[in-house]
Amino acid sequence: MKRLDSVQVLRAVAASLVVFCHAAAEVGHRGAPASQLWPLINVKGLFGVDIFFVVSGFVMMYIISGQRSGSTTARWFLGDRIVRVVPLYWVATLLSVGIGLALPALKNKNCYEVAYVVRSLFFVPSTNPLTGAPEPVLGLGWTLNFEMFFYAVISLVLLLGIRRVYLAVVAIFVTLVALGLLMKPEYLILRGWTHTIILEFVFGVVFAQLRLSGFRIGALAQIALIVAGVTGWLLTGPSADGTFDMRGLMWGPPAAAIFAGVVMGSRDIQYPKLLLLIGDASYSLYLTHLFIMRAASLLVSHLPVGPVLRVVSFFAIFVPCAVGFAILSYRKFEIPTMRFGRGLLRARPGKGSAAEGVSAGTRQAGT
Repeated sequence: MKRLDSVQVLRAVAASLVVFCHAAAEVGHRGAPASQLWPLINVKGLFGVDIFFVVSGFVMMYIISGQRSGSTTARWFLGDRIVRVVPLYWVATLLSVGIGLALPALKNKNCYEVAYVVRSLFFVPSTNPLTGAPEPVLGLGWTLNFEMFFYAVISLVLLLGIRRVYLAVVAIFVTLVALGLLMKPEYLILRGWTHTIILEFVFGVVFAQLRLSGFRIGALAQIALIVAGVTGWLLTGPSADGTFDMRGLMWGPPAAAIFAGVVMGSRDIQYPKLLLLIGDASYSLYLTHLFIMRAASLLVSHLPVGPVLRVVSFFAIFVPCAVGFAILSYRKFEIPTMRFGRGLLRARPGKGSAAEGVSAGTRQAGT
């Protein structure tokens, strides 16, 4: 299997939506002109996460395709995912804690109880003891709690030796969502594991199986799906009180339609190298952009310019710096830690073939 540039492009788009989502919230809180515009951009930018989840479902099935189910593959798959996700997340989380302790004026929602930090580091859904919000120390980490749950389910299916992994994962997640809609659990962890948003992983899983089986669509179908997806995204969203319990059923299909329109085409497209590079660095961009955003916002707040120029200056500084820092982080931190971690996995005696298979899958999928 060759690397899919279209997947990297979607990663870039998803990360960019999240970046502009938070940037809009930042300038909106500082009283920027066009006060009704920024909340709208903030809400619509949340859609980047839904695209990420569909992409993740696709990529995980892509990674394990051709691998035999069993304890060896399960162990290597989970180990590879830990190597990929944990180092940067732990650094970003601990950096957030360090900034909050050293410069509390720069941080909102400061709470660094040891148990809360530990739960956050180990992807256990937690409630902020200070605000009561269901989020880890690094607020962005709520998505990684879902990701790690998804990885754990795949690992369990592999461990049980089930051959048709995709069918088992689809059945488990659909059942969990049905139980959630029926029972409406209050316990935070169960509420997360049964939330409709996990259906977005299912969409990606199904698309991976279709693509691996040779299914493709024509250009007109691609355009129609993308238009339908964008329309569905723009016409729906969270309720006025911010609740979005049906997110996987409302924004999941538009995200799936856009994904299918971009990835399932019969022809390859040449994408700009910068866009592909942003896709490669999308994990770093997702986890680090808030640090850059706060610094840019503080810098711009001291400029002797009017409100409009202040907004323009903020975006002119923040976006290039966030992207540049993410690319630097990807090249100088993510790649070395992935190589080191995957080298340790491959070095275990008697386990080379499984490690090579999973590692090859991750390279081909671009993750």
